Amino acid sequence: MKDWFHGKAVLITGASSGMGWDLALLLASYGAKLVLVARRAQKLEALAAECEALGAEVLVCSGDVSDRERMAAVAAEAQERFGFIDIAIANAGVGGLNPAPRFDLAIHEKTHAINVLGTANTLAPFIRPMVAAGRGQLIGISSLAAFRGLPNAASYASSKAAQARMLESWRVDLRPHGVAVSCIHPGFIVSPMTAHDQFQMPFMVPVRKSSLHIARAIAKRRAVYLYPWPMRLLTLVNRLLPTWLFDRLIPKLSGQRDDIEPHIL
Repeated sequence: MKDWFHGKAVLITGASSGMGWDLALLLASYGAKLVLVARRAQKLEALAAECEALGAEVLVCSGDVSDRERMAAVAAEAQERFGFIDIAIANAGVGGLNPAPRFDLAIHEKTHAINVLGTANTLAPFIRPMVAAGRGQLIGISSLAAFRGLPNAASYASSKAAQARMLESWRVDLRPHGVAVSCIHPGFIVSPMTAHDQFQMPFMVPVRKSSLHIARAIAKRRAVYLYPWPMRLLTLVNRLLPTWLFDRLIPKLSGQRDDIEPHIL
């Protein structure tokens, strides 16, 4: 797998913390050339220094994925620097809770702007160059929450479902052109996004183990990849539950608190 990434140009959004940060370090150790994207330029510079210490060539681009014009400029800068981006990873995203009795439309809009439109803004600029070259990979980091509407998670679950369906359509459209599209669905990862106790998070995955899962899925050009395996199994069971049982069982198993106010994680 290390040899597979060596020399490839990889763009990663949401690189200033958590999964994006660690994935960048892992791919730097594999010899990839990196384009690091996030809003916090100072954090990116610190990450770039660590990646360069591992021998990687790095381009830092600060930007908000919900800003379409800025992400188009980032794509242009990345391609000017490296000529061709082999792999574009839309990792930037937000979590959050938005219980229906206190539903906040502003939080819903922001969640979709980042998780859905942010994925499109990140990846779409690379589609035509990849089609022209007959190669390349577009990767979206989704969530196991994409498969059913979970308690208090209408905004998050719907955004991840929309992201997954968009990537699925792209995969079908782009396969004849030699471009691979992957949708990766992690469970709960040890990261700033999961540093809370507002609901149960079983089978937590260390961030480096998560990065290894993602790297393997990319190297194998997996169309859809769910991890870790216990959560993959639970998700399968969850998807098969009849509606009447899902509605009664899932709220009890999720451990959601009744006093949760709408907020972004």
